Amino acid sequence: MTENTEIKISSKAKKILRSQSHEIEPVVWVGKEGVDKTIEEIKRQIKDKSLIKIKVRKSALESGDKTEMAEKIAKETGAEVISVVGNVITIFKPKEGWKKYSTKKTKKEKYVEEFEEMRSKKALLRR
Repeated sequence: MTENTEIKISSKAKKILRSQSHEIEPVVWVGKEGVDKTIEEIKRQIKDKSLIKIKVRKSALESGDKTEMAEKIAKETGAEVISVVGNVITIFKPKEGWKKYSTKKTKKEKYVEEFEEMRSKKALLRR
């Protein structure tokens, strides 16, 4: 039931999502029962909101490491881990698909676009 687990989101998109996540509060708390009890709630929340925070209680840290928990959550939900700061895990799964977040322009395409933009600006200045 898991989706593509080999998702690679661009670093620029991660940076933007990380800045957006500062404003939101945790919506799921992982307690002493562990991640397995909260997976269904995480799936429901991520379907509704796309970007969510998960708070890991100290009692849950006795049974495992928070980075391992984040990886397990990402694998089970088909999401991407954006950050693990303190005891808060931020994950993201877009509603419209991954292509928008994972495509990168090659350097050659980027330079051609910049060159064309500069050339058009020079042409406008000549007029």
